[in-house]
Amino acid sequence: MMTVKPKTAALALAFALSTASSFANQGLGTDFSAQTAPVQGSGPSARFITDSRKATWPDAVVNYYYNPSNQPAGISTDTVLGLIQAAGRKWENVCKVRFNYLGTQSADPDVEASFGTIDRLSVIGWMPLTGDKAGFDGYVSWWFQGNPPSLVDADMVLNTSAGERLASDPKALGALITHEMGHMLAIRHSDVQQSVMFASPYNSYSFQNTLRGDDAAACASLYGPSTFADANRIFNWAEQSFSQFVAPTGVNSLDLSGYHYRFFSQTNSYMAVKDNTLLFLPTGGAVTPLGNVDQILPAAAAAGF
Repeated sequence: MMTVKPKTAALALAFALSTASSFANQGLGTDFSAQTAPVQGSGPSARFITDSRKATWPDAVVNYYYNPSNQPAGISTDTVLGLIQAAGRKWENVCKVRFNYLGTQSADPDVEASFGTIDRLSVIGWMPLTGDKAGFDGYVSWWFQGNPPSLVDADMVLNTSAGERLASDPKALGALITHEMGHMLAIRHSDVQQSVMFASPYNSYSFQNTLRGDDAAACASLYGPSTFADANRIFNWAEQSFSQFVAPTGVNSLDLSGYHYRFFSQTNSYMAVKDNTLLFLPTGGAVTPLGNVDQILPAAAAAGF
């Protein structure tokens, strides 16, 4: 990894962002605005795909349990729960939804249930996937009722046949859970290759570790964008595009004293937003304004974030 002094790093990142923003403003790349309207169906014009009836969780809260039965050896319940909760926060960062963990549960997740047999407990757990689902590392089924439709249950099965492999690579497991949590929100597979929810074929787990703009648009179409959705899209872009300054990828956002920020342990640096201004702080250096969020966002959108 390149070694730079704190002041040099801040200036270099500011230059990189401003350069990328200038290209985006010239019309290069993908226009995120084309992805903001919900699209059902498939075809060359389709972007993200939500359920045809746009079912949502009451009060935008997903109450869920974890069943540690059949959990693979070599990974702890605390580690799996940490990955689940981190994946949920990634979606919370871009839309107004909340994943609420209710504790462990002995009931098994059941992705084969009919509406008449569901237990109305949303459970994440480890089970064998068989038949046409045998080749998947994870699978989600969801059920809804009413008009307007409300989600009443969503179960996620993590395939025990992939357990040993996933337990040896927690980052891959976290990426898988991030994708499957999109399904728990009733988001179907996207027609946009540059998205976590794409599946033709699936992107690598290293790719699925960070939500893209199409994922954010899908969730926002159901629940509205989060307060700091634009900032988090920029954060996601920065950690994928400027790893010499902000690493590792897959970092979650926090809030403190009016700052919405991420701490990047590998580069020992912070990226934050306050009063719509993007800030960078290399440890040992000074806070450097990188520009207005609204000015930088088009570059992130042009890069697919």
